[in-house]
Amino acid sequence: MGGPDDFGLLFGFDVINDEYLLVGDAAADLHVLAVDIKSGGVLARFGATGEGPKEFQGPLRISPDPVRADTWWVYDFTAWTWTPVTMVGGDASNWVIGDRYSLQGVPVAPETPMWVGENEALIHGVFSGYALVRATFDPNTRQVTEWSPIDMEQPFKDIPEPGLSLLNRSFIATRPSGGFAIAYQYDNWIEVRDREGLLVRKIDGPREVTPDYFIDDDNRFHWGDEDQNGYVGAHGIESGFYLLWCGAAECRRTMAIHQFDWDGSFVQEFAIVPVTDFAVSSTGNRLWGFTHEHLPPRISEWDLSN
Repeated sequence: MGGPDDFGLLFGFDVINDEYLLVGDAAADLHVLAVDIKSGGVLARFGATGEGPKEFQGPLRISPDPVRADTWWVYDFTAWTWTPVTMVGGDASNWVIGDRYSLQGVPVAPETPMWVGENEALIHGVFSGYALVRATFDPNTRQVTEWSPIDMEQPFKDIPEPGLSLLNRSFIATRPSGGFAIAYQYDNWIEVRDREGLLVRKIDGPREVTPDYFIDDDNRFHWGDEDQNGYVGAHGIESGFYLLWCGAAECRRTMAIHQFDWDGSFVQEFAIVPVTDFAVSSTGNRLWGFTHEHLPPRISEWDLSN
């Protein structure tokens, strides 16, 4: 999908009615695109690089609004904002960018916010000592008014910063009807949690990962030469969730998709070429990912039905 000049570096994939892809471009002119799955063509581009209204500095995650079926939220990692984008009249070529919400005030490096109420969200990210907070927004100012951490164990502890936050980096796969799975980048540790963030079950992935790091005599954290990555991406549909497995130092060699059901059972592994991010159709029979190893960069499609 896409022509030689259509994409820069895509992150943040979501699927609209299994007909369109909504993706964020984090290179050159930062914006969001709607791509027609059937033709592979770009239907719409909206937003631009900047710090003002309707502009982006780093569109990294895209997630559906849990109530409004025509609205998606674009998380800007650089600006720490969350912007609603609405498809007008079911026309994927016609989008309106809404007023953004600020995530300033929560701990460093928030990544994926998930609405759990009209003005309340669970915010997942790279934090010091915890990975999930519950935040309340003022609907008028769209600012965080209060937040509190959700108590949850993580794979690594008692490690000096920035090592603790780096080693405990994780990715979220959300379920349309509520709930999510969380998987870690430097461990095969996976958790299924309900819409309130409460633990439902903990499971181990099918492959092992061994991060390479050490603490020097001055209690400083360092990466080693043989470091490995585990899970580096996630996507959820109603029947289950899919995790992007790396298994290498820079995620440019071995990559696979691991499929699980929401009971936490491992279903199967799909071999895949390196992708930066991906999405799966609501039926689970198609997968799309951004491939950039060979120019020009494209969105590729895989058949998972057989």
